Amino acid sequence: MTSTSLATPAASVTPDMAPAASLTARICERIVAAAQTPLEGDLLRAARQLFLDGLAVAVAGARLEHSPRLLLEHFKDPLTGSGSGATAAVLGLDDRLGTIAAAMVNGASMHVLDFEPMWVPATHALSPALAATLALGEAIGASGAQLLKAMVLGIEIQGRLRQAAGKLQSHQLKFHPPGFVGPIGAAVACGYLLDFTAEQYANAIGIAGSRCGSLFVNLGTMTKSSHCAYAAAAGLEAALLTRRCFTATQTLFDEAPQSYGDAFFPVGFQGERLLEFGRPFRVLDPGYAIKVFPAKFTTHYAITAALLARPQIPDLAAVKQIRMRAADVPSSDRPHPKGGLDGKFSLQYTAAAALVDGQVGLSTFTDEMLARPAMQSLLGKMQVTLSRDIPSIYTEGRYLEMEVELDDGTVVCTRCDRPRGSWGAEPITEQEHHAKARDCLATWLDAAAVEHCVAACDRIEQLDSRGVAELLALASSGRLDPPV
Repeated sequence: MTSTSLATPAASVTPDMAPAASLTARICERIVAAAQTPLEGDLLRAARQLFLDGLAVAVAGARLEHSPRLLLEHFKDPLTGSGSGATAAVLGLDDRLGTIAAAMVNGASMHVLDFEPMWVPATHALSPALAATLALGEAIGASGAQLLKAMVLGIEIQGRLRQAAGKLQSHQLKFHPPGFVGPIGAAVACGYLLDFTAEQYANAIGIAGSRCGSLFVNLGTMTKSSHCAYAAAAGLEAALLTRRCFTATQTLFDEAPQSYGDAFFPVGFQGERLLEFGRPFRVLDPGYAIKVFPAKFTTHYAITAALLARPQIPDLAAVKQIRMRAADVPSSDRPHPKGGLDGKFSLQYTAAAALVDGQVGLSTFTDEMLARPAMQSLLGKMQVTLSRDIPSIYTEGRYLEMEVELDDGTVVCTRCDRPRGSWGAEPITEQEHHAKARDCLATWLDAAAVEHCVAACDRIEQLDSRGVAELLALASSGRLDPPV
């Protein structure tokens, strides 16, 4: 792309008269500089793993949940009037849409299972960055290496924004994090693919800032997946509008009345921390947690504690009461889930599923699984206490305690301090992660196609634009077409 200046012509000034660069301008210069960092070593390995995780989880989300299909139907409906062509693959649904619509559907698919990686401070950074990157990247013929770099940059700004909020406990948050950092992450990712200058990044970030939001009350509904979906689409649109010189504030991160910081950061916005962008990249430090259970990360504490308790319970019929004491994450106390999707956010349901089945997986969160008599019986015996004495920040000493009281008076006590794969816990091996990816891809692809897809993602940085297009076509159609 040929860069076009968005600056308003100014009167000539001497060097002594030149105004100091705004904080946002300095941050955007830092983004441009960090984008020159080569993808190699541990950074490349992390980027590859995230790419595979996002693609595989999106395919499973499209196949197993309803919201991606409904969004696809929405964009195919003449009443929607998207009118944006069919330039990008829709993962897992054998269709194509325009870039913005594809980013939205794929963003929903990547997030709806709540199976994408978790970050600290908590957000869902992968789906907004990767869904936008895939849609735009395919349309403009980007290589696999370019996709990885764009994804890493989009994740980075989201992590830095969450860090700039300070050490917020979960109950202090007013908005769901991907809704107020995701659009900016997607804008930065797409800006890289469009070869933006610092000035253009600042403008795209300004547009994306006016697209931020997302309410916690929609957790457990289809709309929750749209938080990441709209973030991806809005950020992509912000970059495309910037490409057409559509103006916005170029000082979004600067202190000002009624600013972005005022709106979304309840205890203050430490904007200067964004100047640490890429030093090092947050995909490496503090890194991310690969999810082993397709549910809200808060519930992984309950699942782990329940799995530890299960071998000590001779008969589930003998359970009198199950007591949990957990960090104050208001959205996690759901004693009566409305359906399988809502169960992903329930400490009660996820703990009960672990006790009943001895595992929690892709098949756990259906209405049929919720309706089982054994499940309903255990749900009626749950008592959850949310305590602000327990930190809700994953790396600040968070834990969950469980007591399972039996009819004979025996009390089985377990505790989870760190779920598998999280910070300071036993890491997920590459073999385990590949197994997760294969399970997700197998919801749509046959065995040969699964292996082809995994192998392509494992060398994504080597793929040219044609290789990228073939990989996305496979993940969309489920068919491994013979070579021409």
